[in-house]
Amino acid sequence: MRKLLPLAGILLLVGLLMSACKKDYYVDGGLADPHYNGTVYDYLVKNPYLFDTIAFIVEKAGLKDMLQNDSVTFFAPTDQSIGDALGQLNEYRYIMVEDSAHLSDIPGSVWRKFLMRYIMKGKHTANQFARVDPNNVYAYPGINYVMAEGYIVNIGLIYQNYNGVEAVGARVLRLTDITYDPVTYRNNPYVMVASSDIQPTNGVIHALNIKHTFGFRGDFLNAAEQALQNQ
Repeated sequence: MRKLLPLAGILLLVGLLMSACKKDYYVDGGLADPHYNGTVYDYLVKNPYLFDTIAFIVEKAGLKDMLQNDSVTFFAPTDQSIGDALGQLNEYRYIMVEDSAHLSDIPGSVWRKFLMRYIMKGKHTANQFARVDPNNVYAYPGINYVMAEGYIVNIGLIYQNYNGVEAVGARVLRLTDITYDPVTYRNNPYVMVASSDIQPTNGVIHALNIKHTFGFRGDFLNAAEQALQNQ
């Protein structure tokens, strides 16, 4: 009988630990829920750490109604991308002995032109995209999509390796500015999605890596500077 007591004690302890874990996971923490009870625009406003600047330029661009009312997928750049783009613009203006530009100084038409490169009509979660392999695009080319105002972006899922096994790990969305160099895929600028499948009531948000160059190919500086000169 004394030999059975330690075993019974171990089983009891394991049972208590499992019970505690289940309580913490399901009750205290809760399951991760990708759904957000609000619009795409609402989500940007309610997450100011990453998107308050994005929300501002969305409104400046006249796209607030679209992100509130239309069914869209937004591959959302972060505030860091906008800050970097504005910083590069102001470095250029400093060299040219011009005053610094603020977000509000840049015409809404410029913001719209570049933001529309990231907006796709309809709801598209990550699992709806085909596989892409930059090292073997003939076998896994992804798919070229026409964004809301005609910009063409190649979108696909990278199948990552895991424990030395090819293509069995996490799947991460990659967006490639495919028209920059239509001949050589690997020469095109691209960005990886940092957080996918955020699902507001009217669409899907895929948040991009914070180091992404706004506009993909670095042409924001020239477009913004020209617009400022023409005001």
